[in-house]
Amino acid sequence: MKKGLFLKELQNEKDKKLFIELYENDENFKEWVDKHYELNVKTDKLEKHNPMTPSLEMELEQLKREKLHLKDLIWNKFNEYKQKVENN
Repeated sequence: MKKGLFLKELQNEKDKKLFIELYENDENFKEWVDKHYELNVKTDKLEKHNPMTPSLEMELEQLKREKLHLKDLIWNKFNEYKQKVENN
């Protein structure tokens, strides 16, 4: 489940429900979550590569930066959505 990595970080069922709702109804959010999942698979695969060459290390670092950027976007969007829902 692509959104599973994020659902594990949420503490309560209400937040999990909101996250799934946002994932299913916001195309950009879904793309970010799906891309983060793909990058996670790629970084896991690269980290297991032996020996690690300098070019692979550079690629891995780039993927990690991209993954972190997406994670920030995802949590910011989720928190905005949660705030909006709670204020209505």
